[in-house]
Amino acid sequence: LGVVAAGKNYLDARQALDELGIDEKKAARLGLRLLKVGAVWPLEPEAMRDFARGLDTIIVVEEKRALIELQLRDILYGEKKRPAIVGKTDEKGAALFASHGVLEPNQIARAIAARLGDREISARAEGMPEAAAAANADLAQRVPYFCAGCPHNTSTALPEGARAYAGIGCHWLAQFVPDRRTEGFTHMGGEGANWVGEAPFSTRGHMFQNLGDGTYNHSGMMAIRHAVNSGVNITYKILFNDAVAMTGGQKNDGGLTVPAIAQQARAFGVERIAIVSDEEGKHGPSGFPPHTSFHHRTALDEVQREMMGVPGASVIIYDQTCAAEKRRRRRRGAFPDPARR
Repeated sequence: LGVVAAGKNYLDARQALDELGIDEKKAARLGLRLLKVGAVWPLEPEAMRDFARGLDTIIVVEEKRALIELQLRDILYGEKKRPAIVGKTDEKGAALFASHGVLEPNQIARAIAARLGDREISARAEGMPEAAAAANADLAQRVPYFCAGCPHNTSTALPEGARAYAGIGCHWLAQFVPDRRTEGFTHMGGEGANWVGEAPFSTRGHMFQNLGDGTYNHSGMMAIRHAVNSGVNITYKILFNDAVAMTGGQKNDGGLTVPAIAQQARAFGVERIAIVSDEEGKHGPSGFPPHTSFHHRTALDEVQREMMGVPGASVIIYDQTCAAEKRRRRRRGAFPDPARR
């Protein structure tokens, strides 16, 4: 019998052997081998073949999805005398180590004991609880959330009684935040189209639609044109976070700027445009279409309440750099450090 594991699961396997009373001498007598994997991807083929030589069964001990198990099965597939490989399922296809939850040393010990055929070891395994109580208890849950300092922490907030749609981007996570009243999303470039279809049948008179600058640059501007032409009451909250944050912090194609977005929105037929930023006086009238208003982010609630009464399509451009991107740029000396207090 062979046992293959990596990282924490290797330590769990060692603990399982200790609890079964198996030391190195006893392992040798039982024909038991243990392999600690250093690099889980890609597996080193020759080391795997050497370990597997002469074994009848290999137990792959790993939490979450099968990464080592699938590679090992692929490496040994063409061998004339290859061992049976179990991990996520046993020899009969029944569940062995689940892909969810916690993998406990007791579970590993039971799996090993069941395949050794030693009475003393089997008796020890039978006396073990199946899993620690903590693994089966209701644990505190933490939903996905925004990074510390992320603009979405503020930009996705809504006035009382308002509702918003999500789209493609980090702001999609607003659907998990209880007080954000953000329900539903659509594909990239379709932001707002779901409200165009829903509006004629809804008693709600207005909808907010979150939209990232990367999505806007990709195809979201077409969605705004569609919403303008449909005549529905909708406010696009375009977050200009100065980076395509969802895919690694690249710069937007074409040197997209806040004034450019405002000018394009006006060209699409949007009359009411407001700029909200994290710095007082960050933007001014120069370069923006006429009648554009400028606000600090502390006034976001007030601006949104006004937009709820604007007929047709309106736009709020929320300008604040992505928090993760700020940290990257500060390490490179390309972004100012904040004052320390």
